[in-house]
Amino acid sequence: MSSFKNETVNTAFEGGVINIIIAHLTKCGTQMRMDCVNSHPLENNEDKITNRLVSTYLNAEPNNFRYEPQSLEHYDEETNCYIGRTDIKVISGDYFRDSQAYYIIECKCIDGTSNLNRKYVTEGVARFLIPTAKPKYSSYYAQNIMLGYVIRSINIPENTAKIKKLQNQILENVTANDFLLLCHAGLDYYVYTCQYQSDKRNIELRHLFYDLSAAMCN
Repeated sequence: MSSFKNETVNTAFEGGVINIIIAHLTKCGTQMRMDCVNSHPLENNEDKITNRLVSTYLNAEPNNFRYEPQSLEHYDEETNCYIGRTDIKVISGDYFRDSQAYYIIECKCIDGTSNLNRKYVTEGVARFLIPTAKPKYSSYYAQNIMLGYVIRSINIPENTAKIKKLQNQILENVTANDFLLLCHAGLDYYVYTCQYQSDKRNIELRHLFYDLSAAMCN
């Protein structure tokens, strides 16, 4: 496995901290796919893909952020339980001054079927927005990331249009704007942004769809 150099504002995408995180995700995704095509292919399992991405790549060398998998979210004093569990929590130096200051990456497998597209919305996007009073996931910076592992070779823009349509059908009391394409690298990955409004919050989600189909077990 190749090593990674630290990202900085000068070498990352323009536009802020969340773009530095996206830049690191795409760089690590490229390396993981390359390694897994050559040996140790990925299983069709969201948690196992996430675990490998975090432990072997995202935290491979010191960088501006720490990526923590499977972090408990939103303690409920009435039930003494946490109401959520994030796939990846992204923390920086701000976290040690304010424990609410972090980004969340929610990971979902995508294969072009209506079943996984629906789960992407109901068990992914919706966790940042529903219920509107206290969603399952927090949004301290009003920005977070959805990471779609594309596990079969599909037309990503066409599938994104299907997800957009599902959002409008499923997300109650939430207005979802259009998906806007920010960048892409050939057919390897696509990065979109989407704005969401409810009566309690306005947030932005970056949607990174990464083609891992060549790295999957047959």
